[in-house]
Amino acid sequence: MNETLNEIQIEQTLSEIDDTVYEQPYLVKDGCLYEEVKIKNKTEYVKLADFVPVLKAEVTYDDGTEEKKKFLISAVHKSGDVLTEQLVSADDMQTMKWLLQRWGQQGAAQPRQNVHQKICHAIMSPKEKPVRESIYTQTGWKLIDGEYVFLMPNENSKYTVELQGKLKRYRFVSKCTPDEPVLLCDMLDNTIAPERVMLPLTAVTFLSPLGHFLKNAGCEPKFVTALIGKTGSRKSTLAALFLSFFGRFTASDLPMSFHDTANSILANSYYLKDVLTCIDDFHPSSSYQEKEMNTIAQNISRYYGDRTGRGRLNSKIEIQASKPPAGNAVITAEFAPSISVSGSARYFCLELNSDDVDLKELSVYQRCAEQNILSGIMMTYLDWLKEKYLKDADSFETKLSEMFLEFRKDYLVSLTEKQIAFHSRVPDMLSHLRIGLVMLLEFLLDTEFIGSDDQKRYLDNLDEILIENVQSSAELILEEDPVTKFCEKLTSLLDSGRCYVETRGSDYSIRQKNCIGLQDDRYYYLFMDSAHSEVRQLCSNQGEQFTISKKELLKQMRKDGLIVSKTNRNTVSIRDSGGVINVTMLDKEKIAQRLSRDLCPPSTSVESLPEPQTQNAPQGNVAQV
Repeated sequence: MNETLNEIQIEQTLSEIDDTVYEQPYLVKDGCLYEEVKIKNKTEYVKLADFVPVLKAEVTYDDGTEEKKKFLISAVHKSGDVLTEQLVSADDMQTMKWLLQRWGQQGAAQPRQNVHQKICHAIMSPKEKPVRESIYTQTGWKLIDGEYVFLMPNENSKYTVELQGKLKRYRFVSKCTPDEPVLLCDMLDNTIAPERVMLPLTAVTFLSPLGHFLKNAGCEPKFVTALIGKTGSRKSTLAALFLSFFGRFTASDLPMSFHDTANSILANSYYLKDVLTCIDDFHPSSSYQEKEMNTIAQNISRYYGDRTGRGRLNSKIEIQASKPPAGNAVITAEFAPSISVSGSARYFCLELNSDDVDLKELSVYQRCAEQNILSGIMMTYLDWLKEKYLKDADSFETKLSEMFLEFRKDYLVSLTEKQIAFHSRVPDMLSHLRIGLVMLLEFLLDTEFIGSDDQKRYLDNLDEILIENVQSSAELILEEDPVTKFCEKLTSLLDSGRCYVETRGSDYSIRQKNCIGLQDDRYYYLFMDSAHSEVRQLCSNQGEQFTISKKELLKQMRKDGLIVSKTNRNTVSIRDSGGVINVTMLDKEKIAQRLSRDLCPPSTSVESLPEPQTQNAPQGNVAQV
């Protein structure tokens, strides 16, 4: 009985002719797509396909840099089968190859000339206007119809935001209750971990939503926070807790890791605008993996430290817009990555000891994260920013710029007076962290969760923590400098007797293979090829990297004043018992001074200190203040 009814329904469908679906010259006849054509003043109906495709929606995907169209298409086959709805890109619509790829046999078109183009044209010619929708694939602030909106996946928002893969854990649900921001005060009072960890992590978290306006003000943050600790120190768990201000995360589902490729990390970091993200688990288990992960760490420092993306070409060899990181990042690592001094200067390192995290307190805040309380606090903070500052975004950007310059000057003076060696990027980094905490404290002050005395106490504590952090990191940065490393390894080679230098003027008839130069009371006269080779070999034997070329090393040593030469050459000609030889002449006193870490003498005035870094400005190695 049912089969007979189905046959009757199909026959009724096949007998229908419907011209209400498409604009002319397309129509539906016998459950198929037809084109009406005029041949010698006679109307003919030419079949195009055995199905009726309908455009349901036109979707614009906006990633913050470019917009791409996709089309939602439904269809019914002449047999009565409802075909699966398809979301098709504009590029695929031009070729229409997707018909067979997605609908199989039922998506076959008639074997006629230009039939695919006509089917495409019919789909784009519906009588009923399709739904038009915008889907955003990048989070963060965006000016829409004259109003700033913070885009984030949220079922209760009128704006649709879609993220892929593990990024789907970024999500807002609802704002917190009026009393719940008091949790921030507890976090600032180091109930979970020591204040030296909690204050900077809180600062970088609430700095993240300011990224859009800091970039417009010309002072975008350009650093990565590194949370360093041994296995079991709960560094990934702590990172997940702070990321939960923007979603719901645990240590096992952080957005990215060092096992991902550098390209995928760069791609994901672009879509996470004005939020905090994490690249987890710098924990190489072999020398090969260490080299690979160090390369990724170096790339991350460049991505975030320079805010530049990879150059790309499309199929027409046209330059595509680059997509640099647009938020802030935390990495978790068991030890600091072994990268260049310039790369290391882009990291703000926080050390976490095995007993630093209070597990009982941590579990309390993890439950808050699971209940979306932390993300609700961030939503309330964003509403406060919008209400107080974003009605006049230009003035807000001016305020941020002035704060940055003022804080930067203060940190330059403080570091210089304390004679702390630092990279030229460091004052910028500290200034941004202070801005993040200043804005959070202003929010808590306006909502009456803290008083002005609390505000001053937190900021004074942050300043003290940041200065101590730079002081403890200064030696590490200097050790990673290739010139410093060369001087250290050269000294080690000579002290151990693995290599030696002859006293200049001595009558040696035969030199051993491990002779790398000459010396007198003031200078080394090095055979640079041999010295460079021996230093590289020693580093390799000790499991370290020394990849700088001899030419680049000499250039850096000359810049740092170690090479003695009255010409523009890095070598000098001297007389030896065997005749005239070319050597690199190094000042022993300068080498000793470098190894003593006395690299930052006090400055007489702040005007002599480095200027703020502008966008895409070249970066130095160690600031000579």
